[in-house]
Amino acid sequence: MTLVALGLAVVAFFYVRYRLRLWKATRAKRLTLRADSAAKAGDRTARPLTQRLHTHLPDAAVRRLMRWSPQPDRFWHRWFAPRVTVARRGLFGGPVRVDPAQHIAAIGTTGSGKTSVLRVLAAWALARPDWMVVALDGKWGASVAPYRRHCRVLDDLGEIEAFLSDLVRREFPARGRMTRRPHLVLIADESRLFNELSAAALADLVTIMQTGRELGVHVWAGLQDFKTSSVPSEIRMLFTARLAHLVPTAEDSQVIFKDLAAAGWRPDRLERAGQLLVWEPQRKKARVCFGLWASETALAGARNRVCLVKIPPVHVPVRSAVRTPSDLRVQAPNEQRTNTRPPVADDVLTALMTSPEPLGVRALARATGRSPAAVHAAVNALAADGAVTRTADGYTIPLHATEEE
Repeated sequence: MTLVALGLAVVAFFYVRYRLRLWKATRAKRLTLRADSAAKAGDRTARPLTQRLHTHLPDAAVRRLMRWSPQPDRFWHRWFAPRVTVARRGLFGGPVRVDPAQHIAAIGTTGSGKTSVLRVLAAWALARPDWMVVALDGKWGASVAPYRRHCRVLDDLGEIEAFLSDLVRREFPARGRMTRRPHLVLIADESRLFNELSAAALADLVTIMQTGRELGVHVWAGLQDFKTSSVPSEIRMLFTARLAHLVPTAEDSQVIFKDLAAAGWRPDRLERAGQLLVWEPQRKKARVCFGLWASETALAGARNRVCLVKIPPVHVPVRSAVRTPSDLRVQAPNEQRTNTRPPVADDVLTALMTSPEPLGVRALARATGRSPAAVHAAVNALAADGAVTRTADGYTIPLHATEEE
């Protein structure tokens, strides 16, 4: 019996060793095939266990785990440039920070989390005394709704173009003479805004992005499409930080990161909304991060401080003479006097004369009770006639307006 038991033990040993070697060989072949297929597809983006867990969690759980909280001030921020936490390396991992003093583009499809990242950046800037925020409307008022009570909002295309022109021609020279420059952030949460700007306003925006970083002016944009058809190429290449969320195709990854897409920068391979790739020039390795989530009410919790250094805007003074709206007209030499103004023009002029400050199209629509389209047509006719002029803060009556004889 002892010899039989010993023989069975020897047979079992060699059988187990054979099966173990066979399993190792099969596993090695499987890993080799998987590595070859991943190399051919160019997918080298890290996929840790936390990413797969993040994929299967419900949205409510993800929002609770990745909820944004105000970033405290540290004593070393006095000597080093501050960095903003926009994501985490895992569900319970360390923070991922970016330099806010640069042009930042958050790219992704609708609902991918780019608007939430912009809110995180804006909440950080609003809590700093030397940072100012100006929100530019790109979604017919929807994109700037969370910012209305906390910073300046420009929701009219004419106001935006006048503001960009004033920023380049008046504020940039003033900032160049300052020893302590406050930071100014322009937030545009839609690429539609870049397509609707006039050629002169687009040139002003390019100038702002080319020279604004040295003067403390930065652009933070949320873009659904990074192609030239949506974002002009002269603007697209000036974003020095790119927060790439989920995009639909591999072509979009090539447009965003160009040659880096072959090294693993493939946002089209992200598994769900909320995941992103954070790229800055000093980041060499693509790593999936989890963006922080901030609701529309998160900005209400940010401490709004007044900027210590501000450049006062230049307002065109309004002539205080009491006249009727039909009396304002600039008469060109040898011009036949014909009344081509829309019927809304008199109401617009009355609202401008009674207002102590310039008014935009929407403010004029509320004051006159007319539709914004009718007010816009009336303002264009009055501007062509010389009865009103456009400033950085809206429309006003110029000083050179004369009375009809």
